[in-house]
Amino acid sequence: METIQTEKSLLKNKPYLYLISSQVVSSLGDWLDMIALMALVALKWEASPIEMAGIGLCLLGPMAVASPIAGIFADKYDRKKLMILADIIRCIVVVGFVFATALWQVYMLLIIKSLFAALFLPAKNGKLKEIVPESQMQAAMAISGVVDNGSKIVGPLISGLVVSLVGIHWSFYIDAFTFILSGILLIGVPKTTHQLTNIVKENEEKQSILQELKEGLRVVRNIPFLFAGLLVFSLALLVIQIADTQIMVLLRQIDADPTSIVGYAVAANGIGMLLMSIILSKKKIHSMAIYIGTGTVIVGVCFASIVWFLTLSTSLMMILIPTVFFLAGLGAAAIFIPFQISAQLGTPVQYTGRVFGTISSITTIAALIGMVSGGVLAEIFGVNMAFILSGSLLVIVGIGVLLKRTRLESRGKIAESKRGIQGETSA
Repeated sequence: METIQTEKSLLKNKPYLYLISSQVVSSLGDWLDMIALMALVALKWEASPIEMAGIGLCLLGPMAVASPIAGIFADKYDRKKLMILADIIRCIVVVGFVFATALWQVYMLLIIKSLFAALFLPAKNGKLKEIVPESQMQAAMAISGVVDNGSKIVGPLISGLVVSLVGIHWSFYIDAFTFILSGILLIGVPKTTHQLTNIVKENEEKQSILQELKEGLRVVRNIPFLFAGLLVFSLALLVIQIADTQIMVLLRQIDADPTSIVGYAVAANGIGMLLMSIILSKKKIHSMAIYIGTGTVIVGVCFASIVWFLTLSTSLMMILIPTVFFLAGLGAAAIFIPFQISAQLGTPVQYTGRVFGTISSITTIAALIGMVSGGVLAEIFGVNMAFILSGSLLVIVGIGVLLKRTRLESRGKIAESKRGIQGETSA
């Protein structure tokens, strides 16, 4: 009953509604973009496993480098303006995909998009911390998960329909429009609070950029469970990416058109994540480690099992592969959402940008290592073995978390967040 009241009070928070509405259209557009890009590069241009890994490198590599610095900007400057700027630039970049004629051009556009995504994310997380009180944060993060995973259901279906009816390019145009709409909605979000701005200016006079970077890492290390959770989360993400970046390469072995199967599988994965997000919005999380460990095992088993379905009939694959992705979605949300909740609750609002910049950088580096490993393993041992290995490693990681749960959680509770910097805001 307490959770229901929290959700109702969130719906009366106008700044939060503008922010979450922006996330709705932006997340939907991202999935339109992703499926179209996979179809363009993997199917139309027949990219190799290494070239597909290059897509992931260009998308995430710049984020690994830029995220800590972007986090500093998100703590120093108006987060609302930074988000709108990032939306405008990414709109222009997505239109550029329409005119790309070579893979290197796609790589360059992805690098630019990644840099401004790195700017957007810590600004958004910092703004969320400003406008949502701690008592409502778990519900807010769960609703954010519902939005992301609901987009994962609708986006691929719309993208697949658009690609099949009018071509790949229209998915990029629609994605560009979603960035415009997202920026318009962000106009309704209040500016950074005056009290927070004054604190940041004081810090700005005393610290260099290098010191600011160290400060973000220091805050993470001073929150014991968050630091341990970040290490586990990064390791799980690394192994997930080994297989995740090669899914289209794996499925193009089958006789049927892999685009439709991938579309259904991604949508089923989104349904699984959506369902778990809803469950976590209603249920208080008592042990982050149990959720993270169990989710990691589930995702690992799902990855390793996909390979055995490739010899089955197309009709069976159309049922079994989306089913496995649905289960993997349940497991993935059980990993991601509890970790994000712990990060939001444990971070003081004036350090949110730097902390989330640091988290984004570390997790992105882990994802990059996984992407490169996936491409190398697929080239050396074959894509089937890459999936079996990545799934098996995930199971080992998950079991390790469950076995060490008591030790991980005994390292200390999540630090109490130093809120109280919400104050008055101006539009």
